[in-house]
Amino acid sequence: MLPENVQDRAALYVAGELTPAERESLEVVLEFHEELRALVAGLQETVAAVALAPIPSAALAPAGLKARLLQALDALPPEPEPEALVVTDPAGRIEWVNPVFTAMCGYSIEELRGRKPGELLQGPDTEAAAVARIRAAVASRRSCRETLVNYHKDGSPYRADVRISPVLDEGGHPLWFVARERKLAAAGCAG
Repeated sequence: MLPENVQDRAALYVAGELTPAERESLEVVLEFHEELRALVAGLQETVAAVALAPIPSAALAPAGLKARLLQALDALPPEPEPEALVVTDPAGRIEWVNPVFTAMCGYSIEELRGRKPGELLQGPDTEAAAVARIRAAVASRRSCRETLVNYHKDGSPYRADVRISPVLDEGGHPLWFVARERKLAAAGCAG
């Protein structure tokens, strides 16, 4: 059973009432958490059923409900390039990654699960001060953003923009940490 505050966040997500950062974090958790994904899908079906329920024609704008819905869909921004996604448990051990992340770092989910990302990805050119800032943010349950030199499984370095956000329970304790990463083109790093 999902904690009540996670259920509330799911409802706020479907209603479009989360901040962009909260929405992004929840979307990552939705990628791997089947129970939460099922709850959101059920809520979305309910909202769609209500939105598409018969309404007296006098209540509709001249363009009609279907036209307005299609217009709203057309107005959505284009999908951005997929990000590498990582979800860790409260101790920082990897629970789930998406295929973009495995392609970026070269490790499979089986090799990553249960490990801390830094154990495998950091190396001689990884800035210690940036790692310390990440650790401090995670310890204090704050979001953070850093640029790191990480290392592919084959040993080649790459620069990554890393954003980490906590997903907290109602007591303010972390349920998960969500990392969103983008590989950067930079001089001095292969890849």
